[in-house]
Amino acid sequence: MIENSIVYREFKGKYDYFPLSRADGATIWDKEDREYIDFTSGWNVTNLGWNNPEVNQAVIEQAKKNVQGLLWGSEPIQEEYARQLTAVLPRELDACVKTTGGTEAVEVAIKVARVYSNRKKIIGFKNSYHGQLFASLALGSIEKEREKLAPLVPLVAPIDFPHEDIGQAGFEKFLDDFEKILSQKDVAAVVTEAGIITGWGSTLLAYPGFLSKIREICEKYGTLLIVDEVGTGFSRTGKLFGIQHENVVPDMIVLAKGISNGASAISTVVGKSAIFEDAFIDAVLISTFGWTPLACAAALKTLEIHLRDKVWVDAAKKGKYIVERLSKLVGDKVVSVRGMGMEIGVRFKDAEVAQMVRQKAFANGLHAVLGQADNMQIMPPLTSSHEELDKGLDILEKCL
Repeated sequence: MIENSIVYREFKGKYDYFPLSRADGATIWDKEDREYIDFTSGWNVTNLGWNNPEVNQAVIEQAKKNVQGLLWGSEPIQEEYARQLTAVLPRELDACVKTTGGTEAVEVAIKVARVYSNRKKIIGFKNSYHGQLFASLALGSIEKEREKLAPLVPLVAPIDFPHEDIGQAGFEKFLDDFEKILSQKDVAAVVTEAGIITGWGSTLLAYPGFLSKIREICEKYGTLLIVDEVGTGFSRTGKLFGIQHENVVPDMIVLAKGISNGASAISTVVGKSAIFEDAFIDAVLISTFGWTPLACAAALKTLEIHLRDKVWVDAAKKGKYIVERLSKLVGDKVVSVRGMGMEIGVRFKDAEVAQMVRQKAFANGLHAVLGQADNMQIMPPLTSSHEELDKGLDILEKCL
């Protein structure tokens, strides 16, 4: 669709074009100055609330000094952010690649994996989301989404995701099949989220132990493990990073979305120095607007707030509260409620009911989105007050 000379993605009725005019905390307003409780965080971007004043002020202060860096050099705030970010990740992840968005960072990680391993195959998981370029789409996008774009990048393909409902026997079969694939020693890397699918809207949880087990098998056969934390990073799942749920150390981790709380475009691939040093020249690890000083100022302040306020602790508590309230709705119209922290999916009995509930909620002042046709993703800002959460949940309950 096109509005105001801008091309937008039309989501075929899942949710409508929103003329956003201003935003603050957990509240957004449209151009008619109608007010809405926001349960999307711009899809896991404004984790610290829309227009967080501390983050915005950090950008303003940096703008007085310098706004752009060099491809062939560094800038003090870039160096400081790299120090602070690597300090809160496993010590093995000690180097950062400067990128601008999640898609770019995923594509960079794939390039690095191919160069470093001297292998070509990359494995993702079906119905997962890793971005909008050809390799990132090939990793897991919905089949019908890629038909007219095909062919995508060769030797990049998804396998079935072992969701929590497959049971122990199903999970063991998945692991056997997974090991057979990797035992050929021709897979450069496996790309996955940290135990929950945040993109394409399914909010499916992996079977317990998923990340730990694939880490073991990857290591056994010399395959790199790339964890995409674009949606799960920065306190969203009840930990600062999703890998902390199973204490897994990947070879590379991809961060974006909540990294700067929406104040500026920035992303990164954080990984092991030895991998980047071997791959740097052939993988061409440069980005014109990667890590502008403005973006680093926003990201540095965002990280500082998460650490200072232990935002993930509240996110875990609030997420549990949301799930408990929504679980009471399971019955005629709601099939299931599941999630991690404040990344929660409400699955309805069919797409028609889901759309009806979303539209009624929107008319009553709740901004929420459907991922897959029958699944509503609940992703409020992590700093939402209990009063704001209750207000949004009351609207949702009333619409059912």
